[in-house]
Amino acid sequence: MNPTDSDPSLSRVLADWQVAPKADPNFRPAVWQRIRAGTRETWANYVRAHLVGWTVTTSLAVAGAVWTGHAAAQAKLNASREKMIVSYLVDLDPRVMAKLPH
Repeated sequence: MNPTDSDPSLSRVLADWQVAPKADPNFRPAVWQRIRAGTRETWANYVRAHLVGWTVTTSLAVAGAVWTGHAAAQAKLNASREKMIVSYLVDLDPRVMAKLPH
């Protein structure tokens, strides 16, 4: 619409137009009721609703714990094996002068 072609009656109507909505007396109680309804959810219902996410999270945590435990056990096994080998070599030939790791 071109501003030079404005209708004076339309401008008058728009200038006089006001919105006065009626206030709903139940608006706030309804909002608080919806808020309270959301907080009544139990932990079991929450987990059931988010079962896939919790399953993936738990699986990743268990897999991480297993991998960390395996790596720690492997490191301890390697250190123990190295200590046994050095001790064996020293017992066979003291001239090897191998030092035991502290």
